[in-house]
Amino acid sequence: MIDTIKLHNIIENSTTNGPDNRFVIWTQGCSLNCDGCFNQSTHDLKGGFDLEITKLAEQINQTSAIRGITLTGGEPLLQSKAISQLLNLIDNTLDILLFSGYTFGEIKADSSKLKILHQVDAALLGRYNKELPHPFYGKKLVLNGNRIKKEELKPWLNTEVIIQGDNVQITGLYKQSV
Repeated sequence: MIDTIKLHNIIENSTTNGPDNRFVIWTQGCSLNCDGCFNQSTHDLKGGFDLEITKLAEQINQTSAIRGITLTGGEPLLQSKAISQLLNLIDNTLDILLFSGYTFGEIKADSSKLKILHQVDAALLGRYNKELPHPFYGKKLVLNGNRIKKEELKPWLNTEVIIQGDNVQITGLYKQSV
């Protein structure tokens, strides 16, 4: 049994990381090294902080006015056993969106990663490609059921600034000038 999960950050209420209001979890650690990745601060496997999975689940379940959770990173599937344990503990009325740099084929070849695909409502899979005009392009969309619809995951350009004490988090996607 896994007791903790390594995180980069969490935001309890975000409207730019998936459909509607969401609890967003940035996992810490990524070894995929996608050229041009805009979340490089999440890559260090030794960075971030550890949080007890039961405490994170409790925090999610006590957060009001959210539709679901978004798992991003870093690479959430590097911690697939911890993610699976977390998903088993959260309120089943919340939908779950996963962003992963792993391809569908890579996930199918690993039973612990594949288990996560069966636990989420939607996943955008595949490496980040800086040559494409939006991070969603070039990805495979996997939907389980109809709690998150394809139309809700069309590429968007929204940014929000969240201030939590001394921590300022800029999240979402914004148009960058070339």
